[in-house]
Amino acid sequence: MSSAYEQTQTITHFWSLAVEEQFYLLWPLMIFVIHKTSVKRALIIVILSGPIIRFILGSIVMADTTNSFNTMNLAVYTFTLSSFDAFAIGGYFAMYVKPIGNFKIIAFTGIVIVIGFVAEYLSGVKLDVRSLGYGNFMDDSYKHVWGYTLFSFVFAAMLLNIKAKQFFPLVMENKLLAYLGKISYGLYVYHFPLTYFVGHELGDMSAYVKAAIILVMTTVLAAISYKYLEEPLLMKKDKYFPH
Repeated sequence: MSSAYEQTQTITHFWSLAVEEQFYLLWPLMIFVIHKTSVKRALIIVILSGPIIRFILGSIVMADTTNSFNTMNLAVYTFTLSSFDAFAIGGYFAMYVKPIGNFKIIAFTGIVIVIGFVAEYLSGVKLDVRSLGYGNFMDDSYKHVWGYTLFSFVFAAMLLNIKAKQFFPLVMENKLLAYLGKISYGLYVYHFPLTYFVGHELGDMSAYVKAAIILVMTTVLAAISYKYLEEPLLMKKDKYFPH
């Protein structure tokens, strides 16, 4: 069992693509099967089930001393059903929620951060301001159960306002950031392999220089990928599936 799971330096990040693809396979089928008047109820059920699934999964992994994951929270973090409430929250906001005042979003974000720090303090964990109260994989205070849900609500609200061009538009509508968002899939896909390649080939070079090289190489490769691979495919999608 110890060899059943192994992180790599090039493709481990593809786990999240796998989660997305599994969701995109299951969710349209669910929407097709259920009546359209029940979609809202279905979204709420999925949202409520997320923390329950993460709690049950965490308990199972904790009880299994032979599991091959590094930590219980890593298993929860990468499990497909652990993320479905995040997708459902996004869908619910997109379909049933109107843009929210930016001050309310900032206030709610602040409350979520305070909750994280308070939970760390009560559990005896050393406070680290860099983590905003939420350490790697939500390690303390059962945050792997409820922390992901809170942040899903935060980001869903932000994205709702960004879509409506109401969330700090001077920043969010910046042309450079908008372009980086357009090529973000390539940035995501290529950054791990390039990080490994640069680290392997330029191992003795300054970490800051390597970081700059990785940033430039990833951006250039993502731009080329978008121009000659992704954009033509997206145009075919719009041509053959206009609705």
